Amino acid sequence: MNAALLLAALLGGDATPLPAGAPAPAISELGKGYGPAAAALKGEALRREVVLAIDRGRDWLIANQNQDGGFGTHHTARGWEILASVPGSLEAFHVATSALCVMALDQCVRPTAESAAAASRGLDYLLANHDVKRQNGMEFYNTWALGYGLQALGEWGLAHPDDARLPAIKAACRKLLDRLPSYQILDGGFSYLDFDLQSIPPSDSEMTFTTATVLIGVERAERLGEKAPEGLVKKAVERLAAGQTPEGSFLYGRYLWQNPRRGINEPKGSACRTPGNLYALEAFGRKPNHKVAWSEAVDNLVNRYVGFQQIAVRRPVPHESWYSISGYFYLYGFYYAALVLDEKLPIEQQRDYFPSLARGVLYCRQPDGSFWDYPLYNYHYHYGTAYSLLALSRAPDGWLDAPATPAAVAAPATAGGS
Repeated sequence: MNAALLLAALLGGDATPLPAGAPAPAISELGKGYGPAAAALKGEALRREVVLAIDRGRDWLIANQNQDGGFGTHHTARGWEILASVPGSLEAFHVATSALCVMALDQCVRPTAESAAAASRGLDYLLANHDVKRQNGMEFYNTWALGYGLQALGEWGLAHPDDARLPAIKAACRKLLDRLPSYQILDGGFSYLDFDLQSIPPSDSEMTFTTATVLIGVERAERLGEKAPEGLVKKAVERLAAGQTPEGSFLYGRYLWQNPRRGINEPKGSACRTPGNLYALEAFGRKPNHKVAWSEAVDNLVNRYVGFQQIAVRRPVPHESWYSISGYFYLYGFYYAALVLDEKLPIEQQRDYFPSLARGVLYCRQPDGSFWDYPLYNYHYHYGTAYSLLALSRAPDGWLDAPATPAAVAAPATAGGS
């Protein structure tokens, strides 16, 4: 049984996608102000809605920060959850989620004194808790904590070079970088489950989007002056590059190399993963394979194939949708598409594509100001909102300067933060 099928077999789900205490709108309410209604937003109405979404998402994260400075909890009201053993796997989700929330609050395009304070508290949490261990031979979700921990710490250090915590930030980056070889798959990439030998380092197939996530974190730490262990980047880049198909999409993982036409590997199935994979390759000198790769990657996600991605949103079983798309690809993909939009495309194309990108992000907005695309204990509200803030905050220069002031921001609801 391959990794995706075994993972699906280990999962369960019911019809209750939200934990106790969080708003649970009826299906008939999903079009009121978010979800499908986002598709109709244009011009000034879309601009106002994006400004409001940024403000409410920012304030939701502030209101739902844990007392220890982290974000998210293991609480769930569902009868079955994704395989995540106690304590290591849940700690990994907690740290990775917190890292994304620190990035989102620190990089929010509409910051406040409260968001700056919450981001700083979150950084303190990361400095104290970043060193998450592998839970067991099969589960090492701490790959996500390593990748996003490195990215959050690296980007904070680059943005705040005078922070008195910079020596501690660099020391944490050094520790995480030194730990990476133990989690680098024997094929050169990175993943989070080992269904094979369950060895150290892991023996099963890499996943291209996980490899890309880790590489981007490494690149941010290296910009801060902390180098990855010898050979680690070269092997990971080679493996990621080998996963690209002639069409420009990416295999989900090396284990599918004999099935390149399987749906998840085609442009429709790869749309959420392609922007981040291209971005990671270019960060280490691998240029896109054709001149329009950047714009094609963004267009495939936000326009051409967005409907297929949205069909998968909030489905509780991974890869059950068309082209084996999983709901947890969605906001992940829009974040990396926003990075590509902001850093790789000319301003004219940024202005062309951003409205579609914004509508795609707003599809996952909730009435309380949070965002989510896939149920995962209680973490999905926090990392979903973080991805969304990071994406919307990369609007083209001047795009958010609306002539009209958006409606007053309602007080955000809480969703189980401790």
